[in-house]
Amino acid sequence: ILVPLLIYARDHNIEAATATLYLKRLGLPDISLHPGYRLRVYTLGEFQVWRGRHFIPPGGWQRKSSRLLFQLLLSFYDEALERDQIVEYLWPDLPYDKARTNLKVALATLYNVLEPDRKPGGESAYIVREGTFYRLRPEADLWLDAREFLSIAGRLKTAPRPLPDALAAKLAKALDLYKGEFLPDARYENWAAPLREQLVVQFLQAADALSEYYLHKHRPHEAGALCQRILACDNCWERAYRHLMMAYAQLGDAGQVARTFKRCAQALEEELGIAPTAETRELYRRLIEEARASL
Repeated sequence: ILVPLLIYARDHNIEAATATLYLKRLGLPDISLHPGYRLRVYTLGEFQVWRGRHFIPPGGWQRKSSRLLFQLLLSFYDEALERDQIVEYLWPDLPYDKARTNLKVALATLYNVLEPDRKPGGESAYIVREGTFYRLRPEADLWLDAREFLSIAGRLKTAPRPLPDALAAKLAKALDLYKGEFLPDARYENWAAPLREQLVVQFLQAADALSEYYLHKHRPHEAGALCQRILACDNCWERAYRHLMMAYAQLGDAGQVARTFKRCAQALEEELGIAPTAETRELYRRLIEEARASL
């Protein structure tokens, strides 16, 4: 309820400066339409959408096509899709006229699902049409886990190593958002693949950097847990094996150091037909020697 009142106050010059300030603090400086609730969208590991406090159940989408259309728009969050692009993505095997009809029906259903109280013919607070192009409204009150994850993990590009404490804390929260692959129920849709691959790579890089940070801070349990997550996603990520060996070394478990090296060698041989790098072999040798010297 607060946001629509602030929009009204700003647009009708009623304490406009104060209203503008509060909208900016809410992260909605340019918003013009608001249904009275935030849309919260979870796409990592499982697809869930919350309309304020109300969860949209699987049957609440009314049509599979409305759910797929929304997922398609989410996959191109910062882009506008032309009507024929959407038709080709969602109904490639249908005659054009039939596919166009399907789009009209799916779009009308999606409007109703996301904004059940929207007036017929009124503008959507979440989807904007510009000629024959459709996209998610950039200024909408819509929170997307994948977008939030990328906005934080993207800071790694310019971050020093080891990570500063403040960034490491934010990165840990971002990795908590990554509960699995992007839109798993659209796994075989080619339009979801580019963002899914981008998210996987960003997850691996972020988890790698944070595990390195945990080792630097002598927190081997956290480092080891992250390495296991990396290897569950990509069992040929060799740096994760090195970090995992160092975590076990910090715990004083030479047996697990050796088992981790063997696991690394086996995975690389089976998947890529290669042996561990000299860096990995040298680290293993040094850790085992240090363990023997400490006996």
